[in-house]
Amino acid sequence: MSIDKEKIKKRFSEINEALNEVRRLTSLEDKDFWSKKENIAAVKYYLLLATEAIGGICSHIAARKFNKGVSAFGECFEVLSKENFIGEDLSSRLRKIVKFRNKLMHQYWEVDDKKILEYARQD
Repeated sequence: MSIDKEKIKKRFSEINEALNEVRRLTSLEDKDFWSKKENIAAVKYYLLLATEAIGGICSHIAARKFNKGVSAFGECFEVLSKENFIGEDLSSRLRKIVKFRNKLMHQYWEVDDKKILEYARQD
């Protein structure tokens, strides 16, 4: 099967929209950012959306181009790296993003909101 380019474009659009919102929110001065608890909730949400879209792209490419099913996004980036579709450096960075997403989703009570803002302000 071939890669569905429209699906990939849609996911990239979702990533761009989510990251634009993260940038908008994280560009606020700390005082303004923390004045509304909705700001950190929105940053978390948009980071999750972007990560899900990245994982969706990876899963789609792994399945369609390499006929590999994956059960987790982190595994998916390893597959694309082993197939020389992406470099190991990018694969490693994407796996770190997925680990952050997993912690945010499944161990959210352990995640410090200040660390999330710090993380979101990085490239």
